[in-house]
Amino acid sequence: MTRTSHVLLALALSVACDSAPEEAALATPAPAPESPPAPEPEPATAPADAKEACARVVAVAYADAPEPIPGMTRTQEDARRRIDELRERVKSGEGMGAVARDASDSRRTAARDGLIGTYARGEFPPLFGMVEEPVFQIPIGALTEVLEAPFGYVFAERCAVEKVHVRHLLIRYAGADGADDSVSRTRDEARARAEALRQEALAPDADFPALARAHGEDGSAERGGDLQPQGRGLFEPPFEEAAFALAPGALSGVVETRFGFHLIRREPG
Repeated sequence: MTRTSHVLLALALSVACDSAPEEAALATPAPAPESPPAPEPEPATAPADAKEACARVVAVAYADAPEPIPGMTRTQEDARRRIDELRERVKSGEGMGAVARDASDSRRTAARDGLIGTYARGEFPPLFGMVEEPVFQIPIGALTEVLEAPFGYVFAERCAVEKVHVRHLLIRYAGADGADDSVSRTRDEARARAEALRQEALAPDADFPALARAHGEDGSAERGGDLQPQGRGLFEPPFEEAAFALAPGALSGVVETRFGFHLIRREPG
């Protein structure tokens, strides 16, 4: 998920004056030379040869769409009018994230300020596959046209690719998403275990990858908790907020998501 900036250089001209003080006081100042017109900004272009793109979306559904959202009653005509109005709000300067939070029918992306994530070509989620090529064709900060989607209509904004490389250690509890029947600890017990492991991880000689391999309870544990560099929009919001806020080499506090309690360490460099 950067916008091109255009910098104008102002040239100051100094003019020497040999007139006597009396003459200078009575003389009418010569008009300042007119500045040449500022050059037109060059049109922004899509990042050359970009292998990945980050996108935010605003979605508007209608009842008779091929894959309607359950309970939707809006007509197609009303949906088209609404999506056009929402796109105009963004074009007029309202932030894409604010519009997505306020009005998008995609609840999951609305909770993330419209973010669907950062993907390579061919890897965009099927639900929003129609925005992939249009997003790759526009510059960062620009909007696609309104596009048809299985649920109704959508438009997207291309955002700058931002990535973070972290390791994590997950402690689950009974009832958490992804926890199987073998997990019997309570939520409070899981939090206490995560806090204790954090104290171990803070020791000067701590080996976080080894702790993750020994105690982590998701598929990344065998890799020492390594999640590889990931763009915004792919992690659970509390996890993502904590991960991007960390300085390289720093360890988070205990972070809760619907999967349990996490310790997150941002990789150096």
